Parts: sequence; structure tokens; C-alpha cells
Amino acid sequence: MGRQVKTDEELHPEWWFNSPAGHIRDRIIIHDSPEIPKEGLFLSLNGYPFHAPTGVEIDIPRPVRKMLDTLIRTETIRVEDGKGGYTSHVRDIRRVNYTLVKEDINALPPPEAIDKTASSVAPQQGG
Repeated sequence: MGRQVKTDEELHPEWWFNSPAGHIRDRIIIHDSPEIPKEGLFLSLNGYPFHAPTGVEIDIPRPVRKMLDTLIRTETIRVEDGKGGYTSHVRDIRRVNYTLVKEDINALPPPEAIDKTASSVAPQQGG
């Protein structure tokens, strides 16, 4: 029998986004900015839509979070040169600023498991 050759997608599924299912999720808080509508940010990756309100913790697939890092705008800054003229320089700025609260929240135990563990180590009342 011949060996089955795996595709790049089979070897590195984390690099491919064909669906949100099965991807590691990260918890973030998107910061409010004048560029984001009050309803929040609406994103789409490979046809899968995501709503990301600002100021609250949300869980999104890691490829979507990584996509946020690629959303930039270019800004030209003009500064007086001290001789009556101006110099200018260009810089790239992120369009969406966020705080990473927790990576790989899939690895967190379910809330009932946390409650059970907490109650088993809680000090006993009475005595």
C-alpha cells in the first residue's frame, strides 16, 4: 500500500479557517474608538460573520483575533522643522485596539467543574 500524503490543511489546521468550529478561542475586550460604531464591530472571515461589541469580554476564534492585528490605517504626520518648513513621515496604526484577557479559553474547565473544585477546598464551617 502507498502512503497517503497529507495536505497542508491536514498538517496545519490552525492555519486554515473553513469554519469557526474546532478553532482555539481567545477572550478579548475591544476598546472603544471613534472608528467603531456604537453597536460594535462587525467582522467577517471567509464568509463567517462575527459581532464584537466594545468594552465587554468576548470569546472569538484565534484566526479572527489574528485578523484584527492586520487591520491597519496609514497616517501621515506633519511636523514643523524649525526652519519655517515641514517634514512629514508615515506610520501604520491599528484600526482595532483590544486587550487579550485569556488565550485558549477552550482549555478552561467548565464552570460546574470550577464550582465543584472550589467547594471541595473551601474551609469547613463550625467546629
